[in-house]
Amino acid sequence: MDFTLSMEQEILRKSVREFAEKEIRPVARELDEREEFSYETMQKMAELGLFGMVVSE
Repeated sequence: MDFTLSMEQEILRKSVREFAEKEIRPVARELDEREEFSYETMQKMAELGLFGMVVSE
């Protein structure tokens, strides 16, 4: 079984990692401590098309 990521999967992985480092990491601890959720971050994720995407096996 080959677990090597395709070029498309690698691009997606890199994009999501960069987004998480820029948008989520700076506020994650504070939001966790306050038990809150960032709808602004969710909106940004939606704008990137991260909801409802299909990734092949």
